[in-house]
Amino acid sequence: QGLTILAGRGARENDELSIRTARGNDLFFHVAGKPGPHVILRVDRGKTASPESIDDAAYIAARLSGWRGPGNLAVHWTEAKYVRKPKGLPPGKVLIDRHREHLVAPREDGISALLPPEEQDAC
Repeated sequence: QGLTILAGRGARENDELSIRTARGNDLFFHVAGKPGPHVILRVDRGKTASPESIDDAAYIAARLSGWRGPGNLAVHWTEAKYVRKPKGLPPGKVLIDRHREHLVAPREDGISALLPPEEQDAC
């Protein structure tokens, strides 16, 4: 679908991405029940993400959390407007409402197929 996927690498970067960078219609992804990167799928106002784009963003959240399979991994996702950070939560922690669960399966091509062409050459 050509949508941009952004991922945080560390607690402070996750906060910046999830709270300041993400816009209301963007989608937020995070591995269920464990620490890991916050992933944002950019979705323009008035548009919706395809199931394939949602699967791609969830897969990136899973892979960057250290998951490699076998088996599936649950990733929670919601619209960015439902992600909040109450005062007092430590860096990297957020609360999400109205989340859905997406089961990610291992892929033969891994993450490299999701990179822009100029970065695929470096893999």
